[in-house]
Amino acid sequence: MSTKKNITWLLIPIITLIATISHTPKIISALAPDNFSDVSSGNSHFVAIDYLRANNIIQGYEDGTFKSKQKISRAEALKIFLLASGATTETDIAQRQETLTQTNESPLQDVSATSWFAPYVSIAKEKNIISGYEDGTFQPEKTINLAESLKIFLNCYPELEYPPTDDIFADATSTDWFAKYAAYAKQKNLVNITLENKIDPNQDMTRGYMAEIIYRKIMNDTVDLVEFGKATYYGNGADGANTASGEKLDNTSFVAAHKTLPFGTIVEVTNLATGKSIQVKIIDRGPYGHGRIIDLSMGAFESLADLSVGVINVQDKVIHLP
Repeated sequence: MSTKKNITWLLIPIITLIATISHTPKIISALAPDNFSDVSSGNSHFVAIDYLRANNIIQGYEDGTFKSKQKISRAEALKIFLLASGATTETDIAQRQETLTQTNESPLQDVSATSWFAPYVSIAKEKNIISGYEDGTFQPEKTINLAESLKIFLNCYPELEYPPTDDIFADATSTDWFAKYAAYAKQKNLVNITLENKIDPNQDMTRGYMAEIIYRKIMNDTVDLVEFGKATYYGNGADGANTASGEKLDNTSFVAAHKTLPFGTIVEVTNLATGKSIQVKIIDRGPYGHGRIIDLSMGAFESLADLSVGVINVQDKVIHLP
């Protein structure tokens, strides 16, 4: 297992080697008293938002809310992406604002030197994170979409290595201007993928989805063998059936199917909407639908969400390899 940069402030604990699987769901999120008043268990981006808030990566409004469903402008998104990625700092921003005020030099045609977002635009342009539209504008108040968000955010990391763009998504092909960013997002599970292999690149971004993408990037950079996607579960009819490992399925036990992990691997699975986490043993292969990463026994799934939900967004992390 490779060793990544150790960040001591991670809220997800590093769990040592275990001999048995925990059947008791636990909450991995801090649920601090100063959590955003409108972000609670059940919010589809609950874990991501609470993690970023606790680590001062995102901020809410003066009334204590975050407004996760609210659409986000290009100026707001640029500020958050720059600071969350470490591409710039608040000190750099203050210094750049002072310089722009003195020179009265606009970084782009529609960005006044005295606007609050001018230093972010100026620094992002200088670092080739953005270039503006063909007419020389930035359109700071325009709602940003998913494709634009991926480009700006990933451009904050100049050393990234991008995978081939031959086969990405049904609605994001190799000829699209954002192809390499979509390919990276697929490789690292940064975005939500439908069963039809679509991501809707033109969708308006919300503050919640933005937080989710940032959170997933941080986890990929700092935690070994972590992935994101959807979890499903075996139906009643599968109970007692043979699995790929040769072990018969007990739908009440905490076991699961994964496409590639060795049989016997212990995986921690977390419901991203609640922070509930369980540990399961890999005994089978699957699931194979687009965006699906793990198939849980009924007992395991029911510990994370009601069976009627059917599919949930999860994070899974390898705890022990056999």
